[in-house]
Amino acid sequence: MIRVQSVRPDSIAAEVGIGPGSTLRTINDREIRDALDLIFYEADAKLIVEGTEPDGMPVIYDIEKEPNLVLGIVPEPDKVRRCTNACPFCFVKGNPKVDKLRTDLYIKDDDYRLSFMFGHYVTLTNLRDDDWERIFEQHLSPLYVSVHATDPEARLRMLVNPRSAEIIEHLDRLAAGGIRIHAQVVLCPEVNDGGVLQRTIDDLYARGADVLSLSIVPVGLTEFNADRGIRALTTEECRAALAMIEEARVRARAERGTAWCYASDELFLQAAVEVPGADYFDDQELMANGVGAISLLRDEVRADIDRLPRLDGRRIVLVTGTSMARHLAELAGEIANATGAQIETAPVVNELYGPTVTTAGLLGGRDHLRALEPYRDFDLALFSSTALNDDDLFLDDVRLDELRAAIPELHICPSDHITETLTTA
Repeated sequence: MIRVQSVRPDSIAAEVGIGPGSTLRTINDREIRDALDLIFYEADAKLIVEGTEPDGMPVIYDIEKEPNLVLGIVPEPDKVRRCTNACPFCFVKGNPKVDKLRTDLYIKDDDYRLSFMFGHYVTLTNLRDDDWERIFEQHLSPLYVSVHATDPEARLRMLVNPRSAEIIEHLDRLAAGGIRIHAQVVLCPEVNDGGVLQRTIDDLYARGADVLSLSIVPVGLTEFNADRGIRALTTEECRAALAMIEEARVRARAERGTAWCYASDELFLQAAVEVPGADYFDDQELMANGVGAISLLRDEVRADIDRLPRLDGRRIVLVTGTSMARHLAELAGEIANATGAQIETAPVVNELYGPTVTTAGLLGGRDHLRALEPYRDFDLALFSSTALNDDDLFLDDVRLDELRAAIPELHICPSDHITETLTTA
């Protein structure tokens, strides 16, 4: 059963009278367990939907529509499948010891449904038999899998869960059911780097088309989980990993016409090596894993820069994390030359999670307030919209309107795309 949170205007659901607060139990006699079932079952051309109206009255909706046309229902969030691992580098365990963070930051999710729908990485360690059956029945492919290591002992050391050592069996089972994966390695020094990483690359490459890509990212630690037995990679360790990845890429390009194996932006940054251009990433949609975000930003800005309006005399500040500062400052200079605006960048040291956390999306509302205080007399401030959730809450539970109220003279704007925002703000 799902409960309807909202209905999109002018949708089929609105037309037939399905409203917020309604519950939906079955579609064509098939039980609706969650939002994923809704996605699959609403694709039919003829639907008999059984449910309950907000006042508790039973109701049946008889719907005919074009195949694959959605009903326009936004269900209430499903209960998330929790993680059963005890990774020493777990980001939830790295949350700061403060009175209040955004509620979702305390949830350790490891949910295959979110993997299929949104690209979340899962470990496969908490799947029951009925989960496996559903994955194959609904053909939930591709899935995004945190493999980390194909060496069972190394993976067990990382996940601290007896089932984590079964990774080869789990990958075999997925392949036998026709499920392809995007694989991830979170690289931890002296645990799954060196020879273990080489074995992981070789094992996954040998699986052919069953493994669509392999992303390798350096372990990220906050100041609150840096003492749990895992340390950060050194510059030389990052460079050694990049060399291994490049060897795999050369082989894959020669044999398959695609590089297949990708280092995250952060691995290049920690190696003090220039982040490559978009061609490196073969148009793979892996940005949620920190792969290709910098090159995408550069390409987007430079593609649009000639279409920007003149902004002579305007003073604009771009807030970012310390890892992006140099790249954003370079782009800010190009935008300033094209528009006549004065554009400055404000790199922020993360006081919420500590200085080792350097990405803009993990800055709290108070971090942004601290960064913007010196720019009260500017016209416009842009920051990454990834720092907010859908309710406009920062990680430290500060609301966007609270930040704006603290500096009312400055127009503060979250941005998905700098040049688009500059065109409309």
